[in-house]
Order: sequence, then structure tokens, then C-alpha cells
Amino acid sequence: MTPLRPIALRCEHQSAPMGLNRPDPHFDWALDGTGHDRSQTAYRLIVRHGETTVWDSGKVASEQTQQIAYAGHALVSDRYYAWSVMVWDESDEASDWAETQYFRTGLMQPEDWHASWIARYFVLPVGREAPNDNLYDNRWQARPADHLRRDFSSRTKPVRATVYVTALGLYELHLNGERVGEDVMAPGWTDYHQRVEYQSHDVTALIAAGDNTIGAMLGEGWYSGRVGHNQRRAGNHYGGRPALLCQLHLEYADGRIERIVTDESWTTSQGPVCYSDFLMGELYDARLELDGWAEPGFDASRWQPVEVFSPDPRPPRLEASRAPQVREIVRFPGRVLHRAKTGGYIYDLGQNIAGYCELQLSGKAGDRFTLRHGEMLDGEGELYVANLRHAVATDHYIARGEGRERFKPRFTFHGFHYVELTLPEGISPESVSLTGIAIHNDLKLTGAMRTGSPMVNQLISNIEWSQRDNFLSVPTDCPQRDERYGWSADAQVFWKTAGYVMDVSAFLEKWFEDIAEAQLPDGAFTDVAPSKPLNPYRLTAQPGAPGWGDAPVILAWQHWLRYGDRALIEKHYDRLVAWLKHIADANPDHLRINAVYNNYGDWLSIGPASDRTMVATAYWVHVVDLMARLSDVIGRTDMVAHYVAQAEAVRAAFMKAFVDADGRITGDTQTAYLLALDFSILPPELDARAGQHLLRKLDEADGHLQTGFLGVKHLCPVLSDIGASTRAYDLLFNETYPSWGFSIVQGATTIWERWDGWTEDRGFQSVNMNSFNHYAYGAVGEWLYARVAGIDWDEAAPGYSTICMRPQFDRRLGWVEARYDAPTGRIESQWRIEGDVVTWTIAVPPNCRAAITLPSAPLTLVAGDRPLPVAGKDFALGSGRYTISLSI
Repeated sequence: MTPLRPIALRCEHQSAPMGLNRPDPHFDWALDGTGHDRSQTAYRLIVRHGETTVWDSGKVASEQTQQIAYAGHALVSDRYYAWSVMVWDESDEASDWAETQYFRTGLMQPEDWHASWIARYFVLPVGREAPNDNLYDNRWQARPADHLRRDFSSRTKPVRATVYVTALGLYELHLNGERVGEDVMAPGWTDYHQRVEYQSHDVTALIAAGDNTIGAMLGEGWYSGRVGHNQRRAGNHYGGRPALLCQLHLEYADGRIERIVTDESWTTSQGPVCYSDFLMGELYDARLELDGWAEPGFDASRWQPVEVFSPDPRPPRLEASRAPQVREIVRFPGRVLHRAKTGGYIYDLGQNIAGYCELQLSGKAGDRFTLRHGEMLDGEGELYVANLRHAVATDHYIARGEGRERFKPRFTFHGFHYVELTLPEGISPESVSLTGIAIHNDLKLTGAMRTGSPMVNQLISNIEWSQRDNFLSVPTDCPQRDERYGWSADAQVFWKTAGYVMDVSAFLEKWFEDIAEAQLPDGAFTDVAPSKPLNPYRLTAQPGAPGWGDAPVILAWQHWLRYGDRALIEKHYDRLVAWLKHIADANPDHLRINAVYNNYGDWLSIGPASDRTMVATAYWVHVVDLMARLSDVIGRTDMVAHYVAQAEAVRAAFMKAFVDADGRITGDTQTAYLLALDFSILPPELDARAGQHLLRKLDEADGHLQTGFLGVKHLCPVLSDIGASTRAYDLLFNETYPSWGFSIVQGATTIWERWDGWTEDRGFQSVNMNSFNHYAYGAVGEWLYARVAGIDWDEAAPGYSTICMRPQFDRRLGWVEARYDAPTGRIESQWRIEGDVVTWTIAVPPNCRAAITLPSAPLTLVAGDRPLPVAGKDFALGSGRYTISLSI
């Protein structure tokens, strides 16, 4: 037995936040330590600033490891704090202090900001130049990246230097010629008319005594560049030009603080990034590089003054980043396949990614290298780009002609598996190195799973990669075409899966702010968040459809179950109430007929269509049930009875309108029965009949699924719940159309948007909507972790203090190895079938218990090397490692 010890310390859902948005941050930790029935009986948490203790909780008798609220002296802006925790175990033995972690408060009050927004003038003070058919001209009128700089002097080397920076658009920050940080696409996407998140960086090592230079490059990004699919308003959704806000704090040994801020003393120029746009791509001319532009001594006499201005319609709120930023995460070397008919060379990365390419090359001055990006090849091996719609997705690099050169875009990204590289005459692909770089929010990977089936393993990989590629500032629908919105239904059906793959707690905290800011005055949530670019014909955002607008309620509930975090619910509860009132006021008869807006139904289902009013009303039952539970979580007992009564009324209306005496539901579709069963809409006496109807619908579809975006999440879990896990496995192993396996047989490395994205009979589906990197159908991942591996949350004990472990074994799979780093600690589950015996090994983290449900009573149960008595199919275990064998 090893000592109990706290690990994985987090503050505000991050390991080391560089800015806080609340005066009482919350602290979490997990526990590690071998042995059985280990538990935390007390903790002591301490926070220091330098040598000063600002909070010492003392020894607190508690098993709690999550959401411990700060209760010390008031935290001060612009300071680093260190914190640690120690715990006592079941024998009252104290642990060592955990490894010290840090957080920085950031600029917590509006008055802490002294910087001004600066940008390049729309029309420079010296006058506007006529278009001259140069490289800055382009048919999309995409702007070149702006360079901004300022020289400053530091009398002595500061003891600490911290920079706070953000942009309307995208920025890349430099100090004395060095790039600051590793973030890309910063500061991320928000509704810039309401809120912008800033980033903080410790730059002490980059500041010298004497002359210094701070500089930034600005790109258009989501702010003024192209995003979305409406070409009548392709860009300028928030403003016409990017802008910078930056504040550098220099702290000296004598306690003095000097601030270098964005103001009228900065100057600006254009440079080698002739344009850079998310959808169009980037043109970079290395001949225009400004050598040393962010270093002291650079001649900026020809640079223009910046404009200090107040953004329209008002300056946005400034808040610290709530989640880790987007960074370069994985690199894939490109492999040449063949030469295309266009003369370019087709490269295969081996993986569909979101990101960009890095080229290393040699060429003459003026040589042009062109990169076109696509997800698929057509039947003749040519790059398939029709499904990108208006996204050009093409990058150009013009060589400087001075030895070995390197290029990668700064302010654009693409969704692609293949690249067509067009080379200048006389240059062969052997002399060029091409590497694909995948980018996404740098969220911790928390889950891993392998099985005895190569196809299932590829499915697990496809799920993970579709999540990686679409968790880019917001959870987008797709990374490749002219869309890239934060569609809410896509996210809510996938969110339980997402939480197994990555720690999505901070990511949801950020996106929930976007959702809240998009909510309309009448209480309607929106289809997407941020919402502005979706429908430029409306003066207000587009209200959410059933399953889409309902997403915030579902996400809040799942956040509570996974992380045990009341704070998000408490902060946004009134907004959730407003949404439920919006639905109820529009539908006094308790059928969801009105205020359904773009009622998408079971979007992209195959086969018979589900009745849209039935689907909408089923979702109403579900979210009202969840609101009753959420109200109970935060102690709003006055609202619990209200929502319980409303749920009963909507259930009754659903039964009267859509269900007959035999349990047959209007539309008679797989999704109809799935929603009714998983949302517990039917009376108990009809559940079995509905289950039989579901199996009948599978039989009528020759054992294939027919679900769309809303139905797919429920398919395998419901089959397991009704005792038909073999049928769920049948769907998992299916490799004929439509199925998950069908896309994998076609070479998919991500989840397709459509079951029929490509078929042998029809080829490619409609070019107007056919993404090959869309995570919604990857919602089966929750069943793989929760029911195949048997690692599931317990609604009665949120945050994985109790783990529901009810694996479902199948000979065809053979074996499973899975782990999940829950907020409470690492959970492991491995099983293997040999003959008629399953051997299942599990690890339950300290301070937790496992609620076990097995298909048959165990033959043996061993704790470490100590046999335990066997007591039926359902039993509980404390923490520790166990091996269980049973017959199947």
C-alpha cells in the first residue's frame, strides 16, 4: 500500500490559469495511492503570494476534492499565487504536500486596463493609394496582416514582466524578435461586440535592460474575415479591420511597475502576409519580409501611425481566457502519392486534420509554391474540393530565394487529409518537405481505449480525431468548408463522448459564455454560438430548434454529472429558466408545435423520417425533467415542483398525440422509440412494447441503423438498457451501408457528417452539405466507454465519486483495455474472453466506489491477491484493483 496523495491539481478547471474571472476561484484535485478502500478524510489547502500566506484552510474534515472555493484574503490583480494541498487518509495519516501549482489573477477589474484599442487606419493620414494590381490586391478583398510595433526602454532588468494581450481578430505577439507563447488563432472566437478574452504571458526572460521592442501581427480571423456559409455577407460580421489591445507590466526590484500599453505611439506597416483568411487561405511573399521588425534598432521611419479608437458598437468586456488556447498539437509527414492532372503533386497525411502545412524548400526569388487542401480524392485520384463550397482553402508561398526556407500560415487553417502541392518549374517533390500540423484547443486527453477489433479501434480513433479537429475555440460542426459554426445539437449529442476523450470542463465554461451572450431577450437560445454570422438577414440571432436550443440545459446537466460543478448551473440557471418559459408560453397545450423555428427534426436520418413535432415534444419532456434535477442541485426547491408538474403535462400530451395502446409511436421510426425509451416518456407497461418495436425497426432495416443526429446518441445505450446488447454490437460491427464501419472500409479517419457521404452507387453526396469530419455520429463513443468498457457516471453521485461499472461483453470483440482520468482519479477497465470465461480487471481510484452490475454472478472476485466472497450479480466495491471472472 502506498500513501494517499493528491494529484492533478486544478484551479478554475485549469492546471495553471493565467487570469481569473472571479474573486473566489475553485480548486480541485484527484487522488492516487494503492490499496483497497482508501479514502480522504480531511484536507488542508494553502495559497501564498511570495512568502505571504493569503489563505490557509486548516485541516478540514471532508471527503470533498472538487470545487473547493477560495476563502482567504481578497486576491489582488496582476499577481502570481502559489497553492498546494495535503490530505489525510482513512487512518488519519497525512500525505506530503502536493506539487505546488500556480495561478495568476490577471486584470480583474476594468480600471486595471490602461491600454487603448489600436488599428491600422481605414484610410491612412497620408492618403489612400489606388489599387495597383500588386500582391495586396485580391478578388476577395481580404486584408493583409498588419504589423504593429513600439520601441521602449527599461532602465534595469525587471524582476518580472507580464504581458496581457488580445485582439479583435487574431494576433501573434513578439518581443525583441522572439515569438511570445505558443498560441495560434488567439484570442479565439467570441461575440466581439460583447466580450473578448485576453491571454497573459510571463515574458521576464525576453526583456533586457536598455532598449526593447514589442510588436504584433494582426489577422482578420473570425472578426472581419470570412466565416460561415452565406456569401452575401461572407465577412465583416463584427467589424472591418482587426485591432490590438496590449499591456506590458514591468515590475522592478524597488516595487515600481511600469506599463507599456497600446496607444498612439505605436506604428504600423504591411509585410509579407499579403492576405490571410480562414476560408480563402494565405498568400505569403517572403520577398516582403521585414527583417528585424520587432527588434530594437529597426528603421520604422516609413511606417504609418496607428489609429486609437473605440470599437463599434461599444468596447467589449475584457475577460481572462477560460480554457487552454489553440496550439499546434500533432505533426503528420506528407507522403507523395502521384502527380495530379493539374501538374501538382498529391500528398497523403494519413489522417484528416484541422490545421495547416509546413513547407521546407529551396527556390529562386519569386518562385511560387501553392498548397490546395481537401478531405478526399475523387475516383481518378484528383483532389476533391467540391464539398468545400466557397472555401478556396489554398495557400501560396513566394520564395525569397535565400537558401533553405520554411513556411507555414499564420492566420488561417484548413480541414484536410490530402494536399495538392504545385511546384515551380525545375523543383521536384524530393527537394521539398511537407508536414501537416494539427491544431486544436490544448485540452488534456483523459481517455484511451483499445479492443480486439481493428475496425472498432479505428472508430475510436475517428471519434477522437473528429473531436480534435472541431474543438477549435468553439465546438464546430466541421473544419473544412465555408461554415465552421458552433452548432449546439451537434455538441449536446456528442458531449458525453467528448468528456471521455478530453477534459472539456474549461472548454464548456468558455462556450457557455458564448451561448449565454447569444440568448435572445425573449429567452430563446440559438442554433449556434457565437451566433452573429449564421443569418445576416436577421437583426437578431437565429433562435434554436428543438434539440438545438435545448442544448444548454443538457450540457449543464452533463457538466454537473461529470465534474460535480454547481458553479456553472448557478451562474446560468436563470437563462435556462427563460428558455423553458419561452417554450411553455408558446405551447399552452403542451405539444411543441410553436417556437420550433428551423425545426430540423432528426437531422440527416436515413430511411423513414421521424415526425418533427413528436421529436420536439420528446425533447421538451427531457429538458423539463433535467430542469427539475438542476433546480434540486442548486437548492431551488420552489422550481422543482413546477418542472415536475410541467413534465407530467407534456408527457400526457405526448402519450395522447403520438402513442397508441400497443406502444407504437407516430412515424414508427427507430428514433421515435429511442427518444421515448431514453427520455422515460412512456408508462412502465409500454416500455417493453416500445423496445420490441425498436427491434422490429432494426429488423426491417436489415439490421442497420436509420438514425440521424438526434437519434444516434441513444441507439446503442437504449439497446443495452433493454437487454439487447447483442443487437448493439451487431450495429458496431456492421461494415455495410449505413454504418460506422462502412465509412471506415472506405478509408475514413474521422467521422462523416452523412452516412451516405460517399456510396458505391451514388458516389459523393450533395456538394452543398457533405463534410467528412463531423463528430455528431461519433456519439457512439459514450456507449463504448460506458457500456463496453463499463466506466460510467452515477447520477446519484456526480463527479465520479461512484462509478457505474456494468460492462457488456461480446466474443466478437475479444478484449478491451480502457482507462479514464476522471476528476477523482484514474479508472481502469480491462476484460478478455477466453473460452466461456471473462476475466475482468478494474481499478477504482481512492475516495471512490464502484457500483458493479454483471450479466451473471462472478466465479471469483480477487482484491489484489486476496479472494473476496461473491455475492450475486450486483454489488459494490471500494477503491483498489480487482480481478473478476465470470461465465458467459
